[in-house]
Amino acid sequence: MASVFHGLYLNASSLGQSSGDLRVPMGIEKIMTESFRLECLRTLTGIKFFLTADPDADYLKALLNDIYIIYTDYVLKDPFYVVEMPIRLSSFENKVMSYVLEASEKGEMKNQNR
Repeated sequence: MASVFHGLYLNASSLGQSSGDLRVPMGIEKIMTESFRLECLRTLTGIKFFLTADPDADYLKALLNDIYIIYTDYVLKDPFYVVEMPIRLSSFENKVMSYVLEASEKGEMKNQNR
């Protein structure tokens, strides 16, 4: 799914305009269907994070932003991580999993429109 989304994102960004002065190409931010919702966060460095969830989930943007913060804390600060290589850091994976579970238990992953 990631490779298909990446291709769609590139095609959409080549058709769209750049956002502001930063010249970050804008592409697809979300895809909504009857059975799922896919939301994407593209960082200034070009890393894309995406999540899939229930079609009614409206909390994904905030969740993606929080996962990006975890990424900067755990991955980018790791001296052995090489940019553009697959992320294989158990500390990052464990932190994301514990964050998502904690947010779910607190009820922070409920739809805000209801």
